[in-house]
Amino acid sequence: MITGQLHAMRHLTALTTAVCLVVLLPSGAGAQCTTIGIKGGLNVSTLSVDDPSDPSLELDNTTGFLAGAFIQCASAGWFALQGEVDYSQNGAKAQGEDPASELSLNYLRVPVLVMARLESGKRTATPILYFGPQVAFETRCQVTTQENGASESFDCDSSELDAPLETNLVEFGLVFGGGLDILVGGLKMQLDARYNLGLTNLNGGTDASVVSVKNRGWSFTVGLGKPFD
Repeated sequence: MITGQLHAMRHLTALTTAVCLVVLLPSGAGAQCTTIGIKGGLNVSTLSVDDPSDPSLELDNTTGFLAGAFIQCASAGWFALQGEVDYSQNGAKAQGEDPASELSLNYLRVPVLVMARLESGKRTATPILYFGPQVAFETRCQVTTQENGASESFDCDSSELDAPLETNLVEFGLVFGGGLDILVGGLKMQLDARYNLGLTNLNGGTDASVVSVKNRGWSFTVGLGKPFD
């Protein structure tokens, strides 16, 4: 487990450097990194499970929070890039089980978003559409069970679980979304809704070639940034 975490941290260091380069490079081509800010909001997430032994298996949504920071680089036209580092709570709930159980997966997510700024004629509000890749590093995996009003939580690899879980610590995915950039006084407010599509099989167990588990979910956030243009 510790070896996996060290491996993930090496990925994170390399990725942070890459994000800085990707976001800052447009400065030399007429773009400027014009806004730095923070953001926070709500995740509504679940897991997509493909298990041939239980093809009807479905999981309920769970809610969590998202918080992070962003830097946006924009040209004089429609194009912009936005890099983020976000702490994200994800997971899913079992349907109709007794005892009820919930899986919590927390990540440090690093998306790089390609943005289309749709000028609306109102300089104070600019609609935006975007997509881009993201990489996520698992920071916690926990199983919570509830029975007769009492709840217990265990790490996913705990020997106290009947079936300990082994998960992949690094996840790759895609982000699709849109929102508004709104100028409020000397600040920029960013209203955002996005869909997170996990591409990596989170199942790190011996049955990973048979059972596929992937993140799915929506995020709704509000950001506040300081423009420097």
